[in-house]
Amino acid sequence: MLEVNEDSLQWIVVLLLLGFMLRSHVFARLLGVEKLTVHELVNRLSQKPAVVLIDVRTPKEFEAGHAKEAVLIPLHELKKRIDEVKQLCPDGEVAVVCRSGNRSLTGTVILKRAGFAHVYNVSGGMIQWESQGYPVRK
Repeated sequence: MLEVNEDSLQWIVVLLLLGFMLRSHVFARLLGVEKLTVHELVNRLSQKPAVVLIDVRTPKEFEAGHAKEAVLIPLHELKKRIDEVKQLCPDGEVAVVCRSGNRSLTGTVILKRAGFAHVYNVSGGMIQWESQGYPVRK
């Protein structure tokens, strides 16, 4: 039989917590999610056809300031609104933004699993967007 002592149990708990915290990063890497800097995003938004920008923050965060091209679909609603995202970007090219880049990473995994071909996580999120002087709409 396998003997589990207190030290082993602590390591198991630490590894499980680490796995839980890194799951989006691992899935994103496995699914081929790409990153976009805010500078690259600005370029992609000006191209034809432009990448669709989905903001996965809360409505309150969105109202406090967002990129004018952003469409609000809070992360907790994203799975239920996949058809809406497909209508917004028939080419399957979508960038996902949040406050710092963590929730958007989870959003990119959801979209990749739903079959979107080109999904980008905006590195640094709206914090980086604003720090680089890009305009926000309130």
